Amino acid sequence: MIETFSKKDSLEFQIVISGRKALPFAKDCITSIQAQQSANPYSVIYVDDNSQYREKEKEELKQLLKSVNGKIEFLTSRHYQVHALAKGVAKVKNKNAVVCFLDGDDYLLPFALETLSQHYKNPDTIMTYGNALVDFRPYQNQQLGYFSDKSTVNTKYSEKVWKERSFRQDGFRCFHLKTFRRWLWDYINPNDFLRASGQQIRASGDSAYIYPMLEMLADPKHVVFIEKPLYVYRLHDHNVHNHDKKSQRDDLDYLRFKKSPYAPLDRKIIEKKKTQ
Repeated sequence: MIETFSKKDSLEFQIVISGRKALPFAKDCITSIQAQQSANPYSVIYVDDNSQYREKEKEELKQLLKSVNGKIEFLTSRHYQVHALAKGVAKVKNKNAVVCFLDGDDYLLPFALETLSQHYKNPDTIMTYGNALVDFRPYQNQQLGYFSDKSTVNTKYSEKVWKERSFRQDGFRCFHLKTFRRWLWDYINPNDFLRASGQQIRASGDSAYIYPMLEMLADPKHVVFIEKPLYVYRLHDHNVHNHDKKSQRDDLDYLRFKKSPYAPLDRKIIEKKKTQ
């Protein structure tokens, strides 16, 4: 079981890493956690999405995680990102912890957790998203098309979108680093991580939880856009958009235009959670 902290005024970070065949990037990912400048406690859970590693490779990943006292779960069937993340979130017992999602091929900048701690001092803050730097060496030529549909990513939602709660129609803006209070996840219906056919959402899994969170919080005072980059997003030839762009596009369209929005949470629930 992951260590939890019960002190009411102590901010705990829970970093949930998901990765598939991300071992070549694991050292950068995990040492970036070790390098964090924050005084707040953190725990780490790594969920490997059925990479089918040999025992030697599994041991290498375990040894890397020891540097951050991290735990790992090797899934024996393919779950795809949002379902792998759900496995990790389920292990977080402290409902008031701040969950931080980190892709196994990406890494944090050293001041990420300290910056988050400053924002989460405000009891109204329940969710954050931000701006990210992009590391695409040595694959520049293959990645030139990546930015063609990213004009709104890493930007704030307008007052009009907040008033109308039209996040899905507006588009996807919430990029890395994505964080939230653990209790918020429990209000998402796990069936909303599935396609209409019952198959798993694959390449646009972050939209499956981001839109419900925004819709339930329903007030910009609860969602902070952090403009200062805290996260490095790595582009490489195994990124999903390089081999399954259709799935990514189809899943995103389904989530945006076929799924019903969530109702706002009762404000009494939010106020109660803030005092726990």
